[in-house]
Formats: sequence, C-alpha cells, structure tokens
Amino acid sequence: MATTPTTRVTTLARTHRLDADTATYPAVQYQQVYGQEDLKLIEELRTEEDEMHEGAGAMRETNTGYSWRLELKLAYSTNLAGTSIDAVHAFLRSRFKMHRAQRVEEAEFGVRFYNRDGLDSGHDHEGRCYVKSWTMPGGKGADRIDVVLQGQGALTDITNPAADLTPVVTGLDPATGAEAGGEIINIFGQHFKAGGVDATDVDFGANAADFTVVNDSHIVAVAPAGTSTVQVQVTNATGASADTAADNYIYT
Repeated sequence: MATTPTTRVTTLARTHRLDADTATYPAVQYQQVYGQEDLKLIEELRTEEDEMHEGAGAMRETNTGYSWRLELKLAYSTNLAGTSIDAVHAFLRSRFKMHRAQRVEEAEFGVRFYNRDGLDSGHDHEGRCYVKSWTMPGGKGADRIDVVLQGQGALTDITNPAADLTPVVTGLDPATGAEAGGEIINIFGQHFKAGGVDATDVDFGANAADFTVVNDSHIVAVAPAGTSTVQVQVTNATGASADTAADNYIYT
C-alpha cells in the first residue's frame, strides 16, 4: 500500500528581513538591518468591556484600536577592522539616545519587514516606530542587544519588495556634483546584491561608473564626468532600475 506524501511544509521563522529608513522625510533610504538573531512582530488589540444588561451577566468586549511592536535581538557589529560600528546599528543606537533630550515623536523612523524569499506571507508590513528600549547583555559572550521598536500609528500591508528582484534606487547622497566627476556617491535602494550576486553595472546617464556593492541596499560609486541632470541606473541579472525622481543626479 502506497503511503501518502505530505502536502505542507512549515515556514521558517528566520525568513523575515527587517529594513530601517535612515533618510530624513520625505526622502526614503531603506537599509537592511544585518545581524538580527531574532525578530518578533507583536500585534495586540486594545479592548474594553462591552457588557449589556440584556446579556444576563455574560461577558462581552469590543475593540477600540490596536498596537504593534517589533522585538529584535541584534548581534551588534563592527566592520572587519573593528574601527566603526555598522551604520544601521549606529543609526538605531543614535535614535534611542535622542530620547534623552527630545520627544519620541522626533526620533521616529520608518521600518518595513517582509519574507526575504519573496513569498506573500501575510506578514509583509511597513510603519513608523521609535526605539523604546535598548538592553546591553552581561557576561563574557558576544554583544547581543535586545531592542524594542514600538509602532507609532498604523501598520500597513505592503507588496513584498523581494518578489521582484529588479534593482530599485530610492536615494543618492550627495545628489549633486561637479561636471568633472570624481564625487563619491552613496546609492541607496534594494536588490543590489540579489541572490548574493552583485549588480553588474551602474550608469550616470550614458556614462558608466566605477562602483562597489556594499550590501543589497547600498552601493558606493564614483561619479563620471557629465552635464545637466541624469538618471543613476543600477543593473543586475534581472534587469535595470526604473527612472524615478529619487535617482536624479545633478551636475553643477
């Protein structure tokens, strides 16, 4: 008698990626939070008693809202030389330290999280948050920080950005430079290292640039000589980034 093969596979908890928006609104520069060892989305309803006399004493509740937060265990990291903290880790730390002298609303930033394999998992969301707690470890082991990112306002569903691996450019820093070229330009976006493979080309208009892929959301390029306003386009094995206002580079 033939046995029946399974038709299901349990999803893995470690498949969700977290990105932090490190830009100043209204610019957007999502960068991946590397070193996450644990990531939990916690959503809770806010309820109140809704019992009526005609219910004969039976308990009822109704919801009046909801809250959400992300609990993250972070392997606090430096560069290989040990001379500087990972840029996104430093961003999160600086946002927490802002609370000492400012209101939490002034330290809010955007986050998004999604299945890194492109699956429509039902847990692909975006929202604004602040760093509510930052707990350093004790002992003699690795520096693993417990971080709570408290949601501020709505948690919205998004289309999984990993479903399409075509590069996307979301920002340039700086976005202007001399016509002679030579400026060091940080290019932010996603799918610059899709599937672990570096982007193949970076162009400023019709001119190719020398570049280094730092990670999936960050490229450092040397602007070639040029004139006027040009599109900065990143190409990988899937295709080339679409032209948007975020990728405009202005020669001065």
